Amino acid sequence: MQETSIRRVKIQFPGGTILEFRNAQFIPAFYFIPECFLRKCGSELCSIPRDFNELMINEEALKLVQSDLFVLCIVDCYAYMAWPYLCPKIPYMEIFSGDSPAWRIAHSAVTWIDELTRLKLLPTFADLFSKPKDDLYFGFVPEETVSMYMSTIVPSAVERHNLQPILDAEKEYRCFEDFDYRDSNQKIDFYRKWYHTRSKKAEFSLEGYKEYLMEAYDDDGWDVQRFMATLSEKDRNILQLRQDGYTLQEIADKLEYKTHSAVLKRINKIGRQYEKYSGLSFGFQRMT
Repeated sequence: MQETSIRRVKIQFPGGTILEFRNAQFIPAFYFIPECFLRKCGSELCSIPRDFNELMINEEALKLVQSDLFVLCIVDCYAYMAWPYLCPKIPYMEIFSGDSPAWRIAHSAVTWIDELTRLKLLPTFADLFSKPKDDLYFGFVPEETVSMYMSTIVPSAVERHNLQPILDAEKEYRCFEDFDYRDSNQKIDFYRKWYHTRSKKAEFSLEGYKEYLMEAYDDDGWDVQRFMATLSEKDRNILQLRQDGYTLQEIADKLEYKTHSAVLKRINKIGRQYEKYSGLSFGFQRMT
């Protein structure tokens, strides 16, 4: 057996044939996934023999190991296993999109597998291949053991690869692209803080978009003016006051809204109306 890289393993079978065995290096990592996670990945992946000897002579199982489905299982399971120790104050990884640095780090399965292997908590494929053939059955690792190992290797890998500055920067400088398209409490809080604390230049502005059209496309701004004509007087007043630099609370006081969040919701609604009217996207989401 020859292990040529982390992605390439070549095996010499009994007949003398040497074949490249794709994804073989992930087999020990697969056996480390707790049963509660693996059951969610579907019956096909659960059918992979947990006896390494049986796996190595099972043609259908070997084909499954070499599939993208197998890799996806590894990546997703290790992301969920690592997340509680990567971002302990954020309980649900699903609030983030694939553009979030934290989400990407969590899904870097090789980072966690390498650390488990480096600390001798996980064997390599070469270790399994060279072991005596009578003791290679792998039962499911208890969840408590998995949690104990991950609580050790995640901080260790973060420190070794200097990932903490990335996580800190993301936390300090949140942006729209970090979040999944679905609503969450964290996302709503971000939107509220963004529109309440950022300057008017960072917000949706019909007047600002009118200027953009005139400069970029030699447009006379009639598109915006026609949309403005469809709004109520109160909505036009909100946009004008915001354009003039009033805070959300000042607008709420002037127009007799109960709270500044009611004004923010109204601005978001106007923004979504304009997205539908113009066919352009400004990143507005429904807020509750």
